Amino acid sequence: MFFKTKKYLFLFLFLFGGQKLGFSQLDNLIFKHLGDIKQKYYDYSDSTTVDAVEAVSIDTIVADSFLSSDSLAIIDSIAESNASFARDSALFYSNLKKSKNDNDYRYQSGFSFGNLMYCKNNEYGENNNPGQTFFGNQLWIGGKSYFNQNLSGSLGVFIQYDFGDNQFPSKFLPIFQLKYTSKNSNFVAGSLYGNSNHNLLEPIYNYENNFTKPVEYGLQYFTSNQLFSYQSWIDWRQFAKIQTSQQEIISFGQTLNLHPIDSNLYPFYFIIPTSLLVYHQGGEALNVPQRIQTALNGTVGIRFGDKLNRIRFESHYLFSNDPSPVLSHAFKNGNGTLTNFTVFFKNDTYKQIRLVASYYKALEFYSPLGTPLFASELPGKPYYQARTREFAMLRFQYEKQIILGNNSMLFIDLRAEPIYHIQQKLFAFSTGVYLKMNIGSNNIH
Repeated sequence: MFFKTKKYLFLFLFLFGGQKLGFSQLDNLIFKHLGDIKQKYYDYSDSTTVDAVEAVSIDTIVADSFLSSDSLAIIDSIAESNASFARDSALFYSNLKKSKNDNDYRYQSGFSFGNLMYCKNNEYGENNNPGQTFFGNQLWIGGKSYFNQNLSGSLGVFIQYDFGDNQFPSKFLPIFQLKYTSKNSNFVAGSLYGNSNHNLLEPIYNYENNFTKPVEYGLQYFTSNQLFSYQSWIDWRQFAKIQTSQQEIISFGQTLNLHPIDSNLYPFYFIIPTSLLVYHQGGEALNVPQRIQTALNGTVGIRFGDKLNRIRFESHYLFSNDPSPVLSHAFKNGNGTLTNFTVFFKNDTYKQIRLVASYYKALEFYSPLGTPLFASELPGKPYYQARTREFAMLRFQYEKQIILGNNSMLFIDLRAEPIYHIQQKLFAFSTGVYLKMNIGSNNIH
């Protein structure tokens, strides 16, 4: 869920360098450990959505995870359960501890390449929200360099082509990032770990920004301990141009996950997730004055499930408020509730199959950065309104990971989401197909 390079970067590099070092027999063992890290991310993440590209971007989190300090013990338990690998596992464990003094190896610089082909089709069929289709391909390439144990830098480019677009590329963006890592915290400047990594609920943040605004720029901070995990960021979405009267657009967000009980003592986990997102559209010194807009969205909820991750339940209260001097849309205050119940039919390192049943009800809820399906009013369309939103939804997700080589992995993600609008008695649906490939151990996006 967050980033701790001091233990897991070495593990990641060791995994992809294992054959050169003569430990290729340990590949399955180490991938199982990475799978456990990934699973723990799903258990304790603040994200409650299986929409957009949350799951297919999970490898970015695995590469830079920072979780509890007992993760080294996971390797021991794996070795004990698999006697055939016990000898090599002990050797690996010895090298892992020895590597604490091997800075050059643990913080190895290198290049990476990534590709995402996506097809997301939303057939909502409403006047205020007819739906949209996203179909295209994204490429990113670049490198990461470690200046010392705490400071790293990344530099690269991001290219996107939306199929059918007369312009090529549809988006061409720079990737540049400085990251400072301390014991329990990370500070990021430049290109952010954005979109699904913010772990916000869909009503206040639209994960289709993966296609419309794939790279975010600004500042970001992470920290975590046994009692809570916290993330905050500022995303400078658009700067002001005085001559053309272009307004500045800024968003500030934070998520706080409280852990009131020690999950190590019980067969389940319990979390209190909270979030706040502020959207501001300003720029008072423009040649042609524009309306200043500010929107606040927040959530507070509960989440619990078994530690084997077979089931998970969560329920959230949402609110929206617009303190702008002049209201630019129909609703000033709104609220709602979102409840999810998840069943995992298969949940191992290389494959996940899950079904999520969701119920959503809201009154005059508005979020300028939220998913249109959940809003009573769409941004820029104040005359297309649905004062009350109430629907039930089933979400099916199939995810599979395929190892292509030492430094290569392929992620396959399939989704189907039937929706029933209770008041309108209207059926709708959404489908998604995602294919993602990563080559290299220093992923920059």
